[in-house]
Amino acid sequence: MDYFAEIVKIDPVNHYLVFTTDRLKELKANISSENINLLESKLNYLLAKPYHKVTDKASSLCFGLSKHNYISLATYYWPNPATKNNLPYILRDGYPNPEGDIYDKNRLRDTSFTLYYDLLLYYLTNDKKYYYDMKRRLTVFFLNEETKMLPNMNHAQLIRGVNLGRGIGIIDFSANMSYVLILIKSLLELGYIEDNFYKDFKNWLLKFLNWLKRSSIALEEQKAPNNHGAMYDFLLLAINYYLGKGKDAKELYYSVVARIKVQIAADGSLPLELKRTKSKSYSLMGLKAFTDSALILNYFGYNLYDRQLYNNEENEDSLTLAIKYLLEHLLITDNWSNAQVASFDEATKLPVFLEAVEHKLINKLAVTIEKPIDDLLPIIVKSLVNI
Repeated sequence: MDYFAEIVKIDPVNHYLVFTTDRLKELKANISSENINLLESKLNYLLAKPYHKVTDKASSLCFGLSKHNYISLATYYWPNPATKNNLPYILRDGYPNPEGDIYDKNRLRDTSFTLYYDLLLYYLTNDKKYYYDMKRRLTVFFLNEETKMLPNMNHAQLIRGVNLGRGIGIIDFSANMSYVLILIKSLLELGYIEDNFYKDFKNWLLKFLNWLKRSSIALEEQKAPNNHGAMYDFLLLAINYYLGKGKDAKELYYSVVARIKVQIAADGSLPLELKRTKSKSYSLMGLKAFTDSALILNYFGYNLYDRQLYNNEENEDSLTLAIKYLLEHLLITDNWSNAQVASFDEATKLPVFLEAVEHKLINKLAVTIEKPIDDLLPIIVKSLVNI
């Protein structure tokens, strides 16, 4: 099975875990040799996957721009049947337009998926073939002069007939490559990554970070009130983790705190995500942006679970309330009443389950995930919680 093409691309962020050095060591200490072999067997097609690059797209899709620009189509916008030329495209929230597949989004996301599992398998098996594959894929996509992506997302998630890019498109990167950046840095700290390779990609990221902090398009995403703004902060945290730039962590901490106060209601729900046509997926993603940010902020010495910050009637912090809300409505009783127009993979509940176990909010044996489509994530999560 091609996990990305058949499963992960539908809802990528909810299939990834943050792997700081501590969590990597925990995984390696707990995972059995049988499960390592199982992961390898399920992913034995990875090394044969094509080496994607932004320059693969047809010139006709570049709108007169250089092929080195990252260009993606707005996910939920479709040709307009009311006009002769089908422009401007119109919104069908929750229904991805397959026309987007011929642009760069799935090249980036598929590359991210392959890099993520190359890195995990390299760490778990010590087999350098995964390391060499990771290096080549990342070099082809980001560093090679003939094929590299420019360090900006000026033309991400454009709406045909309306614009040539939106800040909202940064999520193509933040919901995928952020997890790869964290893994690379963690493996560097554990002695698995060459310093020269780390520095080469560091130079690209410094330019990208400058764009993220200064571009008017990027600042649109910073101002987004829902999961997009939260994922923007998470991306900056992931880049700062990679770069070892702790000086920005304090500012990002307060930014995440402000978002949590707005986005998580007193009952623990995320109202802006409940309004979406894929409310299950986006509620999980919205919370995950915060819990994943919490892991990186903890690395820099900041605690998002500090009860002094979010006092309420229950005397619990907002993240704990949100985890409990999703536990109750998705994992324990499954009494979700909001819209979910797209298919939903049970495996995407597992990151919230892991957070709940790690914060002692639930017994690790109390939840059963029924027939997940993605059977990679259950192997990893069960190993982390040692069941």
